Amino acid sequence: MTLKSVTEGSKPQTKKEPTQNPPTQSGLLPVSAAKASLQAVQKKRPSKTPIIVVPSGNTSLITMYNAKDILQDLKFIPSEEKCAAGCKRESEMLIQRRKDGGLTVPYRIIDNPSKLTTDDWDRVVAVFVMGPAWQFKGWPYGGNPVEIFSKICAFHLKYDEMRLDANVARWAVTTIELNRARRHLDRANLMRFWEILDKHILKNKPTLRF
Repeated sequence: MTLKSVTEGSKPQTKKEPTQNPPTQSGLLPVSAAKASLQAVQKKRPSKTPIIVVPSGNTSLITMYNAKDILQDLKFIPSEEKCAAGCKRESEMLIQRRKDGGLTVPYRIIDNPSKLTTDDWDRVVAVFVMGPAWQFKGWPYGGNPVEIFSKICAFHLKYDEMRLDANVARWAVTTIELNRARRHLDRANLMRFWEILDKHILKNKPTLRF
């Protein structure tokens, strides 16, 4: 202790306030902002997944019960068998179409086209036709089958011994026939669907993923 400190006294020490660092930005957006950003990206990048419409009526050989078996596995299983086995009828589904080289491409399958938006209709590439014109009530193009089939590739699935529906016979529809008992022929017959549809998409909707 020095003489100066005794005579003048010790100066009180001042307490230093801790300095606050400026808040750092983590770079994370609030949930609402992130959701809005995601929606904006989705609007800028519309879906490229093609849509196939199947009949909602149970009398059709292809329904939501067996659409995956027919279109993905190229094997016909009657809807009655699927229903009896307790299979659930989906309102829509995604199938994976297998292509050469192990590549798979998704296709959206629906049976209620009234739920489709304008953008969705731009992706409708195929429809399975039953015969009655009322199947197309509420569709674009005034529900006119002739106009619809000039834009959308149409198919009709029937047993080979059945008489062809009169409407289907005069419409621009590709008929695919199946044998009731000879399941080993299914693959070759059903492959025609994809061969014809590929050509249609390439010509009319080449921006879709197929």
